[in-house]
Amino acid sequence: MQRITKANQTSAAIHNRRLAVQLLRQHGTLSRRQLAQITGLRTSTLTYIVRDLLEQNIVRTVGKAESKTVGKKQILIEINPGLGWVVGVGLETDQASLVYVDASGEVIDRERMEVGHDADALPNLLRSRIDAWATRNKKSTDDLLGIGVGVPGVVDSEHGRVLRSTWFAAENLPLRDLIAQQIDTAVHVDNDANFAALCESRLGSARGLTNFVYFLMNSEAEQDEFAIRGLGTTIFLDGRLYRGSHFAAGEVDTLLEAERYANLSQEQIRLMAEKDAPISDVMKRLASQTGRTLTAVVDLIDPQAVVLGGNLAIANLKMIAEIEREMNSQLVKVPNREVAVRASELGDLGVSMGAAIAAIDAALIGEDPAHENRHYEQIIQEVLGDQAAEQGSMANAQAS
Repeated sequence: MQRITKANQTSAAIHNRRLAVQLLRQHGTLSRRQLAQITGLRTSTLTYIVRDLLEQNIVRTVGKAESKTVGKKQILIEINPGLGWVVGVGLETDQASLVYVDASGEVIDRERMEVGHDADALPNLLRSRIDAWATRNKKSTDDLLGIGVGVPGVVDSEHGRVLRSTWFAAENLPLRDLIAQQIDTAVHVDNDANFAALCESRLGSARGLTNFVYFLMNSEAEQDEFAIRGLGTTIFLDGRLYRGSHFAAGEVDTLLEAERYANLSQEQIRLMAEKDAPISDVMKRLASQTGRTLTAVVDLIDPQAVVLGGNLAIANLKMIAEIEREMNSQLVKVPNREVAVRASELGDLGVSMGAAIAAIDAALIGEDPAHENRHYEQIIQEVLGDQAAEQGSMANAQAS
């Protein structure tokens, strides 16, 4: 039986390391003194963390900071881009978006590939494409730190299992294991909207927000028009993704109206993507329908904002204003409440970039804290039984 050993000390050490790495990823270069000032940690603690990160080649020194006071200049450190690279994959309709990112978070390259809906064929397709890219760009696959794959559907992100996916027409699909059999690296699988929301929180329209809803809308070519497919919602609460007890948080299928979402022409797609373009009647109807769909989710969690993403790439200010107006008109009336609707800053790059961010996170700072909490709860249940495990879950929730 597994045991929790020195949980408090270990958790604190992991948290402090994560904090230092995240700050370096966010700000690029910082000194030990700056890290100590920002985090409130002791300089001795930061010295230990930085020494460990240097020994593991996760960070590197990059000169000294200019000082306005007399004294020793502080050595600057940053995430080492030469540590390796990751691949983020976003599965959309009949295509996948791939982004190649170095360990520091810099995008090296991006490309698209045709994919079918055959889960068994996907691992071979990815391996062939990644191997070809590495050869073409003189990169060693030995330096591949991980792969993130965003999938439409309900995903058990802890075990990389697709619990339900109309995209794959599959249930309980062990996608992580299937990919790992073909590609020798860490594989991270999650819902596509979850990865996109993670990306928006770090790099996009949701920076600085602790509570928001991400609404993903993908379109697929259908003869001479584009049909809206793959609607998905992610809930971001208290600064982190909320996946739910069964990984199904944000599934909005039952909220969608019986009326099918509109088919769009190439011209309407273009107008939606242009900030200052006019709004057509079809776009108004779509905006109204989207606003109504969002109302129930927004009323339930009362977020600061809604971020619109996906390959539909809605940036039209008039359309966004119409979605916002419709949604707010339907919400339960609360004094001074006006929930903003924002366009994604990442567009169709959001899912693949979020998948890459998750792969880098895992490589640099280890397992997701939510996964660790579930792991501890399983151990508690083994030792103390169901009632104690439930009490432990409540205590964890209150602490967080």
